Amino acid sequence: MPELPEVETVRRGLQRVIIGKKISAIHIHETRFRFPLQPKVLCKWLMQQTIAAVERRAKYVLCRMSNDAHLVIHLGMSGRLLWCDGRRELEKHDHIQFVLEDGDELRFRDPRRFGLVDAVAPGKLEEYKHFRHLGIEPFSAEFAPEVLFERTRGLVRPIKNYLMDANKIVGVGNIYANEALFRAGIHPEKAAGKLPLHDWQRLAKAIRKVLETAIASGGTTLNDFYNSEGEMGYFQQYLKVYNRAGEACDRCGATIRRIVQLGRSSYFCPQCQPKAGKKK
Repeated sequence: MPELPEVETVRRGLQRVIIGKKISAIHIHETRFRFPLQPKVLCKWLMQQTIAAVERRAKYVLCRMSNDAHLVIHLGMSGRLLWCDGRRELEKHDHIQFVLEDGDELRFRDPRRFGLVDAVAPGKLEEYKHFRHLGIEPFSAEFAPEVLFERTRGLVRPIKNYLMDANKIVGVGNIYANEALFRAGIHPEKAAGKLPLHDWQRLAKAIRKVLETAIASGGTTLNDFYNSEGEMGYFQQYLKVYNRAGEACDRCGATIRRIVQLGRSSYFCPQCQPKAGKKK
């Protein structure tokens, strides 16, 4: 599933090419998504409106329109936003076409149909149902070690599970949680509420650094992710522990291990990320 770096990569790519362009037509070929599409809502708020800005909230791409309505898109498991020449042949899973006044198109391609495409009325974004319970943005001022330390006091849930809870922190998916915990030297099963402030200082810094590097690398492409121009990301070249079980740690040479937490794979170095006590 695309996480914050992938969505931010898409946002930046679209921002370069669609700002100031008007939506002249919307062609919908499929409405059966995880959250059913509402064609009348899309047309009501988006038709003949100019795209004023391309923004991001958590893992959602937001196109703010000239009437202050918003086009809201979540890529789901395998969705893609593709900017292309309108003469390009439609592919099987190109479910929605936003036709721009100059003939270019923004297409939503989603083979598994777990994505979301919606329109939010002017002035209603803050109360939008999918945004009500979202957690802290990793690049916001609120994402401070002291804040995270205080919010987790008494929690027994593992730190990796806490990082992946979008109600607490948004955008830190499985890949980036694994990589940040390694860089901070914290075992994924440690209780979030028992991390001292100095651990949170290292971890908050590591999360931001990992996300920044991933964004600069165009995201991570392991299976389905491509940016708005169809290009792959290359952060996978910098992975230290994710999907490397049985391999030697680049830092200390110990064997990287894999465990399962809440049905997701966690990777760690037992030497660099001891579960208890000091590093040996």
